[in-house]
Amino acid sequence: MRINKKLRGSLIIILLLLTVAVSIRPLQGSATEAPGGSSAVQPAAAGGSGEAEAPQAEAGAAATAPEQAEAASPAVAEAPERATGAEPAAADAASGTAAVTAAAAPELLPVTPGTKALENSSFILYVNEQTGNVRITDKATGAEWLGAPQLEKTAMPNNIKYTAAPVYARYTQGADITQIYPLKDEDSSVKVTMEPDVVRAEFAFASLQLSFAIEYRLTENGFEASIPREYLKETGNAKFTSLEVLPFFHAAREDEQGAMMLPDGSGALLEFRPDHPAYLKGYSEYIYGGDETFIKQNHEISDSYWQKAAPLKKNIALPVFGMYHDGTGYLAIVTEGDTDAKINGVPSGIRAIPLYRASCEFTLRKDDVIFVGTSGQIPYYQGEMIDSARTVRYVLLQGENADYVGMAKEYREFLLAEKQVQATAPAAVPLYLEVLGGVSRDEIIGSTFIEMTTFEQIREIIDRYNAKGVTALEITVAGWSKDGLYGNQPDHFPADKHLGGGKGLQELQDYAAQKGVSLYLKANYVKPYQDSKGVKAGKEAVRGINREVLKQYIYYLSTGWNTDNYFYLLKPEVIAKRTAAELDSYRKLGVSGVQFEYFGSLLYSDEDNDSQSDRRKTQETYTGALEQYRTENLGTAVDYGYAYTLGHVDRIDQVPLDYSGFVYTDRAIPFYQLAVHGLVPYTSAPVNLFDDSRKQLLRALEYGALPSYKLTYAPTSDLQRTLENGLFTSSVEDWLEPSAQTYLELKALYDGVAGRQMTNHEELAAQVFRTTYEGGVSVITNYNDHPVNAAGQHVEAFGYAVTGGR
Repeated sequence: MRINKKLRGSLIIILLLLTVAVSIRPLQGSATEAPGGSSAVQPAAAGGSGEAEAPQAEAGAAATAPEQAEAASPAVAEAPERATGAEPAAADAASGTAAVTAAAAPELLPVTPGTKALENSSFILYVNEQTGNVRITDKATGAEWLGAPQLEKTAMPNNIKYTAAPVYARYTQGADITQIYPLKDEDSSVKVTMEPDVVRAEFAFASLQLSFAIEYRLTENGFEASIPREYLKETGNAKFTSLEVLPFFHAAREDEQGAMMLPDGSGALLEFRPDHPAYLKGYSEYIYGGDETFIKQNHEISDSYWQKAAPLKKNIALPVFGMYHDGTGYLAIVTEGDTDAKINGVPSGIRAIPLYRASCEFTLRKDDVIFVGTSGQIPYYQGEMIDSARTVRYVLLQGENADYVGMAKEYREFLLAEKQVQATAPAAVPLYLEVLGGVSRDEIIGSTFIEMTTFEQIREIIDRYNAKGVTALEITVAGWSKDGLYGNQPDHFPADKHLGGGKGLQELQDYAAQKGVSLYLKANYVKPYQDSKGVKAGKEAVRGINREVLKQYIYYLSTGWNTDNYFYLLKPEVIAKRTAAELDSYRKLGVSGVQFEYFGSLLYSDEDNDSQSDRRKTQETYTGALEQYRTENLGTAVDYGYAYTLGHVDRIDQVPLDYSGFVYTDRAIPFYQLAVHGLVPYTSAPVNLFDDSRKQLLRALEYGALPSYKLTYAPTSDLQRTLENGLFTSSVEDWLEPSAQTYLELKALYDGVAGRQMTNHEELAAQVFRTTYEGGVSVITNYNDHPVNAAGQHVEAFGYAVTGGR
């Protein structure tokens, strides 16, 4: 009997505990969602609301990425239970009723109406005169886009101030980087001026003696936000490092249906949902990749000798980003200042704010580390502010256009209308080949030239393809100049004698022209090897922030640490001089064009006191050289295809077909291809160099990229002990037959869609995608190891199906 009483007592205690557990509202970040639609998160935990309560976290934030500063917020450390939601989940499982007891959708703060400031035929722009933020409404539909999001009524005051700010400014006084924003401190002020066509919000921070302004202008399809140079003032010791514009514009709650489009590689989606993990940081990457002149931007660890490269990732090729949710969205285009700007994409839960947001952060002053004696790393900042205009254009989207396909259509229109990009499409789609001529190999004494494909052997390759029925060929020859692949660049003439010399190259060009083959020569005017006799490094190579000649190392693939081998980067004026000097040689030779290595994939500045230049100068040098060659009727090609090359090239090689796979992003999308297809031909990376060439071929089909192959006449085993370590399977004997078969199989499809816009892309099922082109042609690709039925079509495992068209 005594035992039964004890059992009854224990059961009563357990029941009481379960009752309490069920009735408690779970504390969480973004791991679970309250039923009713909105997140159950309270932005709260005292002290987790802003830099004002956490100066120690902010002062130590040396990185400029907003999510890195926000990740240091005590809110994350003080509320670890939000990261897992383990206890609430257990309670739900035990009772099955926790969802019923959770609160309904939380009450939101009202929208601040603001003052009507600008109006055109489509939109009205309202400005909040206390914060300088904006609200845009569509006159026809009533849709609105908020610069400051609606938070819950229980939101902490500092979070309300933080999200209401239209700009985040970051500055330094010589060591760390600190973030400030309007209304954060008592000494900050906002002055709004409304003129007929522009609204200007001027911001000042009295104690820091810093001030700047944002100007808003309405456009036909949205509005622009600019930072005018004349309003940037630094009258004290504090110096600007960056300005992040409209950080919470059209931010999304966790319960809203939609996604953030990030320009990571070909494009990536970050889909909104309440059941994601707790993230400590988000996306923050430089447009066109990091500046190679600044070691810190591209390395994890560095000292006076050793450098560890950052993990491989896809660079941003287009200066765009966007968001869409519940029928509205926007595409943001960085129209000015893109060469020194970041795209930020912050997932929900950072800083205990349950909102997804995206923005552009303009760099005003770069920093790096230098080493003096045994003192270790010393932070060092650019003395002068980067001189550039800075503008973000927001294209406002609604209805069916409010998704990543709609964004891509708008960017394509921007390229056609604003950048005057003119469509170029070949009469017949060729098979694209890159052929390696030769490379030098260092020996114990002297060096040996390794002949991988002579000019005569390239003629034989043309004949062998013709015999297979492939008559349309476009061949790019690499490693053709003196001493081969890593020879005396930027000097390219004469052609190497081991391959046939100048006479052999001329005979190859004449033979190619006779056969209707386009012959391109690959040239390197950007990144010469350390042993090049064609460059005077002390005068012609760029210098880092320590004013020493910059060395671009080759890194061990296994560890990421640098080897003893390195390259130089040439000054923009040297690139311009060298490309102009060899133009006449290409023209006399009669080749179809030149493939300019690195022009579309590498952008950098120069910190030499005698010839300092920023990345915009390098970009202008690239595009100037491309136009100079096109004026002489020489075709131009580049790798990867950064946006500034569009309209200046006749072909893009190895266009990005994937994303970096960051943990907070969900999947890759062909945003680049949706915008560019039909404007300029682009190829995939060589199909034969992938571990699964079939999947790479499917990706090329899905993304509308023309398959390419990188070939050698000699076996790849001949490349042992050379610097060419990327060719593992390139022998013509292995790849001529399959490449010819694949080309002939796909020729009709590619001829049918060449020059046509890609109008839609969708996921039909798991690992099954459909890409649609102007005219109705659709390609369904199946990446599964089993056949599928999709959109009424049977598609074999690792196969594809083509439908429609006219």
